[in-house]
Amino acid sequence: MIPVDSGELDVLVAGREGVRTVATLHPIESMHEALPLLAEVTEARVVCVNPRGVGRSSPHRDIRDATIDGMAADLDQVRQALGFRRWVIWGMSGGSIVAMASARWHPEGIEALILDSAGPCFASTLADPACVLSPLHASWAGRLPGPADHDSTGPLAWTAVPDVGWVLRRGGGPALMVSPREPSVQMRQVMSSLVAFDARPWLSAIDVPALVLAGSADKVVPLAHLRALHEAIPGASLALIDGAGHLPITDRPDDVTVLVRRFLAQRVWTR
Repeated sequence: MIPVDSGELDVLVAGREGVRTVATLHPIESMHEALPLLAEVTEARVVCVNPRGVGRSSPHRDIRDATIDGMAADLDQVRQALGFRRWVIWGMSGGSIVAMASARWHPEGIEALILDSAGPCFASTLADPACVLSPLHASWAGRLPGPADHDSTGPLAWTAVPDVGWVLRRGGGPALMVSPREPSVQMRQVMSSLVAFDARPWLSAIDVPALVLAGSADKVVPLAHLRALHEAIPGASLALIDGAGHLPITDRPDDVTVLVRRFLAQRVWTR
């Protein structure tokens, strides 16, 4: 347990001592089960930081504190508490969003970024009919109720829809997102910050080596958004895993291992 402002964070470590360090986290759920695999892939020490409300980490004092920038600040406090000068951040899915925010606000602590299965703007991804979580996706055609009214300025709220799952709306406006499973407490808390996240205006200022990992068959983040992220970061590398879906490491671990080790050896560990 690592003390941070107004709480403690649950931190798990795997891998070898005395080597470079890779940090990982997810804004909604713990990444601890992935620790051994990430340590094997990177051949490094891997630190998993559970955000507030996840695992044994202290909960948010107020839902308004559940922000992406706040998670990035917490992550950097953990780095300093553990005495690491810099580390690589490997963000997976929503974790990549926190990694991008970390690069914006805490670049001095980052050696490199691995941005896995995420686009630069969450709302833009949800508005793409090719995204399976988008209410415009073909899977939901004719199955979602229309907006209750034209007020799209109220708070975000989830509604259960029979034979669909859960639908996110703002006020009584149109659907913004479809989830096949009931959203967790952590997902409900952080969703407002995720929907508001848009890194496109400042990605060009990122000045560390970056690898964008993408599965060619990702149904959650269509390839166009992954390519947009790659193109926006100066000098970034793109590793496209043919046939892999969301989170390529679960579909093609051997391919991901080769590409990640090559990136780290050529662009990061030699710096």
